[in-house]
Amino acid sequence: MKPLEGLRILDLTRIVSGPTCCFYLAAMGAEVIRVEGPEGDITWRVPPFVGPDGAHPGPRGPKDIALSPLRRGRGKRNVVIDLKSDEGRAVFEQLVAKSDALVENFRPGVMKQLGLDYEVLEAINPRLVYCSITGYGHDGPYRDRPSMDLVVQAVSGIMSKTGFPDGPPTKVGVTVGDQVPGIFAALGLVSALRQRDVEGRGQLVDVAMLDALIALMWDEPIDHYEDVGLPERAGNGDPRGSPIGTYPTSDGWIALVTVGEAVWQRMGELIGRPDLLERADDAVRRAELSREIDAAVADWTRTRTSDEVVAALTEIGMAAGHVRPAGHARSDPQVQHRGALERLRHPESDEPSKYWGPALPIRMSRADLRPAPAETLGQSTDAILRDVLDLGDEEIDRLRKLGAVGTR
Repeated sequence: MKPLEGLRILDLTRIVSGPTCCFYLAAMGAEVIRVEGPEGDITWRVPPFVGPDGAHPGPRGPKDIALSPLRRGRGKRNVVIDLKSDEGRAVFEQLVAKSDALVENFRPGVMKQLGLDYEVLEAINPRLVYCSITGYGHDGPYRDRPSMDLVVQAVSGIMSKTGFPDGPPTKVGVTVGDQVPGIFAALGLVSALRQRDVEGRGQLVDVAMLDALIALMWDEPIDHYEDVGLPERAGNGDPRGSPIGTYPTSDGWIALVTVGEAVWQRMGELIGRPDLLERADDAVRRAELSREIDAAVADWTRTRTSDEVVAALTEIGMAAGHVRPAGHARSDPQVQHRGALERLRHPESDEPSKYWGPALPIRMSRADLRPAPAETLGQSTDAILRDVLDLGDEEIDRLRKLGAVGTR
């Protein structure tokens, strides 16, 4: 079995943070029911699209899946329910009564406007774990501010640490402001489910994007820096040590990190600079002479290929690697060996698409964590209404004619 088998989770999320959280839960074996509006969220309308016969730029047909839901919808069942209609809310409330958890990432107040906030749903199912991901949380002076990855990176202080001294504050190149909260939300939800199983009641799990990035930012000794002076942005280096950073080679770039005096001694000998070893004989002196050391390392690396540099540095026990282009992972032998990426599939096609998605980055010795392909919009609507809620065909047809539910 998979670790979360037997749990039913309602996924009311959109865009990145919530769908990412629920993908992890689905890959771990939970029955995740993704509840969509009649048209799906905005990501369903962003090309490219993948259908039973392959990928195309659009327009999207009824059996096509856009790339984002194709990736983050793996392992989930997809139903269409109009939560703005009385009949749709009634159907949804029946699902809540038979579920273990719910995840949503609307702005504070949206679920209350729908009449589906935690207080309402707790009364329907006291054992429900309700997980809410927002930009700034459900309380505090920023509560009602709109939030997106870039803005939360800025407010958290992460951007002030990212970039080179002579350039502007820079965002992290991937959406950490969305994806990190999704990870924390999954952790909070399964923890609350464990507490529910012991104590018998669910609870509200409140995860804010800002809180999640503050947790990353304050892994750094910010309070100490305030005493001794905040360091300026250091690009790819680190003011606490040297050499650390990226260095040019004859055919690209490599990254390296020096940890410990023994490795530094071996590196100084490797690059032929015993004079630096004499003058920079501890971490403090290396930091003081970092510019000179960086220049010496760069003079050595740029006369060799990246493969030669990485091989030589690995031989002396230094952490070093190629700076790869973003798409290189598909052909990286370690990534391939670990199965860290997988080809995305359409549920009605025997052949994988040309697109890739990350596998769950967790391995277990007694569980197969590979999720099923994503479903088309509303693919499981009838099956969920029939199997979970015991509704008959006539009632399902009636709800569909009213617009309360959609597609199959």
